[in-house]
Amino acid sequence: MWYIIYMNMLDHFERIIALSKENGFSDAFFDAAKEHLDAAAGLLHTSPVQTAIFSLLLEHFGEYSVSIEEIADTLKCGKIQLLRYLDDFEELKHKKLIRETTSSRDHSKDSRVDYTIPLDVINAIRNGIEYKGKNNENLSPIEFFDYADDILDAIKEDDIDRKTLSYELKSLYEHNKDICFVKKQREYNLDEDSMLVMLNLCCVAVNNDEETMEIDDLSQILKRHELRVLQRSLKEKEHELFTKGLIEFDCQRGLADTDHFHLSTKAKDEFLIDVVLKKTTKNKGKHLIPVEKIVEKELFYNEKIRKRISELNTLLREDNFANIQKRLSENGLRTGFACIFSGPPGTGKTETAYQIARETGRDIMLVDISETKSMWFGESEKLIKAVFEQYSSIVQTGGRIPILLFNEADAVFGKRREFSDSHGGVDQTENAIQNIILQEMEDLSGILIATTNMTANLDKAFERRFLYKIEFEKPDIGSKKKIWQSLIPTLPGEYVDKLSAQFDFSGGQIENIARKSMVSSILNGMSLDLSGFESLCREEFLEKAVTRIGFQASLMEVKNSA
Repeated sequence: MWYIIYMNMLDHFERIIALSKENGFSDAFFDAAKEHLDAAAGLLHTSPVQTAIFSLLLEHFGEYSVSIEEIADTLKCGKIQLLRYLDDFEELKHKKLIRETTSSRDHSKDSRVDYTIPLDVINAIRNGIEYKGKNNENLSPIEFFDYADDILDAIKEDDIDRKTLSYELKSLYEHNKDICFVKKQREYNLDEDSMLVMLNLCCVAVNNDEETMEIDDLSQILKRHELRVLQRSLKEKEHELFTKGLIEFDCQRGLADTDHFHLSTKAKDEFLIDVVLKKTTKNKGKHLIPVEKIVEKELFYNEKIRKRISELNTLLREDNFANIQKRLSENGLRTGFACIFSGPPGTGKTETAYQIARETGRDIMLVDISETKSMWFGESEKLIKAVFEQYSSIVQTGGRIPILLFNEADAVFGKRREFSDSHGGVDQTENAIQNIILQEMEDLSGILIATTNMTANLDKAFERRFLYKIEFEKPDIGSKKKIWQSLIPTLPGEYVDKLSAQFDFSGGQIENIARKSMVSSILNGMSLDLSGFESLCREEFLEKAVTRIGFQASLMEVKNSA
């Protein structure tokens, strides 16, 4: 059935075009073409005049964009006569059935307004269905590459020509200036062919879960001479994509395969930072921990901390969180929530962040501080900025907002440094990173949790940006008893009481002892008695002391050598 509709609809447009060429936009034309105009107008929801104009533009689709002057020449009428229909052109633009573009033909200096029909409108007409209007504005990164993929498929299938491709991509870029791909192509000032190569590679990486492309894959997009020039410059590594470090050859048995190439890590880090790539492009999303992979773990707190954690959990439950953000926004207040968990090692700061994520149904985007520190001046700032760009992109795609977790964040949330002669560059970089984080925290629309062992070193500017500050302490005797019992359920009650009273351990230290006791029972085939547990506890203290002594000794060696 659809095939008959498809053929009949194209027949209607052909008759409209033929009759308009014979009669112009005269009364005789509208009388003779009424049946065909009504059929096409029913599909487009346009007036007879608008349908006739659209038909004339449709005739030239795939060749070039069309100007009012060319339509006037086709109808053998004056331009003045057609000017009365400008409102109809505007209505077609408003319905997104045609687009306006400024062109300069034959490299002349004079530009003029032309009109063209978008690809998705053509596809709707080919299938005899009503055009609903496919939006290409303010897309998410994934939607952007889906849309771009459709355009590239169209030229590969000869549905559009190179000029229409250029127009479609230009429109896509103009309407999505905040997508990292679009921002980076402007920064690198890539020529059109290079942009097509990069767009193909990025679409393959995002949509097809692949990395590698063949030069021949571009044969349906680039002209023959363009393809030859590209192939030669790629093989000689003279192409700007190579010199700018954006692509690399594949390697087989250690040899470069000059017919196959892929995005460099640098390119993925910059052009696709706002996209969580699939399994084969592992550089992105490797720190995004899905909530379903967070293992449930019972934690024990002192009463004061327990109340604060419970309050934060309640806040971050989706129904409460969405309502609170809405109310804050309506009152002109910032909607982001930044929290800092401070306290000694082993007191459950990191695990608490994980359990809050699990209980509130949120993924965790874990920031690896070491990966944001680069030896190259200026690179660290880009990396930390990229972390927030990726997180912001995930937040904007909708769904439940994940938690951005800065674990052991002392290195980036500490006090800003005074520049010194010996460490000026390092100090400047550290301060630049902190300024970026401060601004991003100010603009935050999601959830950030930072953990730190050293609150005394926290910069005041950071301190005021954390809405929730929870200080973790070593567990009291009651909490220690619960931790001992949860980790070693077979431990007799009198052991639990004595160990809890005798040793001032954090939960992490108790877990260490529990693991050691299990290893001992496996090796020796028997459980430890009280003296055995006390021995393990003293060893735990001894190991800490040895670590401190060793550190002090190393400092003395440095001083003596100096």
